[in-house]
Amino acid sequence: MAKKVLIISTSLRDGSNSDILAKECEKGAREAGHDVEYISLKGKDIKFCIGCLAL
Repeated sequence: MAKKVLIISTSLRDGSNSDILAKECEKGAREAGHDVEYISLKGKDIKFCIGCLAL
């Protein structure tokens, strides 16, 4: 039974140990027949929470 797998790589460098591990995880999950989505936060403009209490 195929599962949906979400992999989020938080490494900011290409080829870092964390990035390599995330990609190997993705490869293994795909080979096992799972539906995989890989997201890298590298290059994304993510701001810190400013505590504005907005909904």
